[in-house]
Amino acid sequence: MKKTVNTSHVRFINLRAVLDAIYHQESISKAELARMLNMSKPSMADNVTDLLEIGIIREIGEGACGKGGGRKPTLLSFCDDFKYIIAMDFHYHHSFFALSNLKGKVLNEFTIHQTPMSNFRAWTQMCVNAVSTLLSAQNITSQDLAAIAVSAPGILNTKEDQYIISSKFGEFNVAYLEKELKQAFQAPVLIKNSTNAAALGEFYYGSGQNCENLLYVSCGQGVGSGLILRGKLYEGSHLAAGEFGFFVTPDNLESKTGGRLEDRISIDSILEAINSGLEAEQAVSGQSREGGKVSFPAMIERWKSKDPYIQPFVDKICLELGCAVTSLQSFFDCQLIIIGGEYLAFAEQMIPEINRLVQSCCPIPVPVVAASLGDNGTVLGLIATCREFYFKNICSRE
Repeated sequence: MKKTVNTSHVRFINLRAVLDAIYHQESISKAELARMLNMSKPSMADNVTDLLEIGIIREIGEGACGKGGGRKPTLLSFCDDFKYIIAMDFHYHHSFFALSNLKGKVLNEFTIHQTPMSNFRAWTQMCVNAVSTLLSAQNITSQDLAAIAVSAPGILNTKEDQYIISSKFGEFNVAYLEKELKQAFQAPVLIKNSTNAAALGEFYYGSGQNCENLLYVSCGQGVGSGLILRGKLYEGSHLAAGEFGFFVTPDNLESKTGGRLEDRISIDSILEAINSGLEAEQAVSGQSREGGKVSFPAMIERWKSKDPYIQPFVDKICLELGCAVTSLQSFFDCQLIIIGGEYLAFAEQMIPEINRLVQSCCPIPVPVVAASLGDNGTVLGLIATCREFYFKNICSRE
């Protein structure tokens, strides 16, 4: 049975192709666009007219004549500040807020050391106030927003209202946060898994540029991955793809500390093991320990100073994570593996160790590299998500 192509679908494809092409060029003429996209001049003229009427592109003057002379072409350019994007990146110990234009240029940003763990409703109100501050500081209104994007940990299936978030992040109520933001600003609110957002950030702006298939792995407070397959984020049937923190092995199923990978190597689990061991040593020796419990920053410093007590814990992280990454790569066959998250503090040891395992165990080894964007990766991924959402919406208008 032959499938027919809806004319509105064709229009969407053409309009989106023209918009994307103009977005990626500093300036370009209709004739150049028609040649680049292999589109007829009448069709190109119609699509350009539509985008000009929307206001997302503009005419900026005349270009140079061609070799054969004739009329100078009118140049087109993308309107960077046509709409704005709010990105909210939630961390374990702080919350980050940024305002950008459609081109991804961050115009204002700040961090607030308040998290939802103690009082979620108070934190939500703080988020509303932070967005209002970003808007007023740039003298823009909520009507100027393309969308608001929020990163959060866990499985976030907004389509089916299914949210699975670790209890260590408090009573994180995604539906309530989304409702409050929509009510306050009358703008679309997009909720994205933190690791998926970071994967998109690296894909568009970081180590994964020009890479069609990549595996992004984040490890630290949580353990998860983001998959870019054929140039698109793959989220799975229930928006739960990449949650390899749930990996189990037969040897760990009966473990008192939990059979899942995240239960074994997350920051909280490792620090608990470190401090439990020190307490046991103290009980045997009868000597009190100076400085209290070991924190994550203290763990990093002791590893840097080659503390023999800390080293086995870092070895465990590198080995377990490396084995899991090797299994993922053998399954997905990506072009590149990017490692991010708080454990990049151990990159000097971790990246070579994971590379060694991938090179020796995968049927087709690929490079393993450190994420290049740091904490900015998630924010840039959220911005890219909003831009994609907005472009899709305006190109779908009848």
